[in-house]
Amino acid sequence: RILHIHNDGKCLSWKAAQGEPTSNKRPPRLDLTTCIEVRHAWTPDPLNPMFTGTAILRQKCEAANAFKSFALIFGRRTVDITAVTADQCK
Repeated sequence: RILHIHNDGKCLSWKAAQGEPTSNKRPPRLDLTTCIEVRHAWTPDPLNPMFTGTAILRQKCEAANAFKSFALIFGRRTVDITAVTADQCK
């Protein structure tokens, strides 16, 4: 996916990258001002301190990508992102 910050600088959405399957569903427009936390995949999970990231990141993120992955945590959902490079994740 290709992430897109809207002109207001506050909203995030995405679209399929070239060659990826597309959907008829319109992607969500997430208001970044309502983001509660940005949690890197290697950051301890406050709800489960024996683990890092979030439950979904632990399930979906391959260990080789953890250093460049993070979750945007909102009140009712999380958005998990794996960057192409570690620098993009900073």
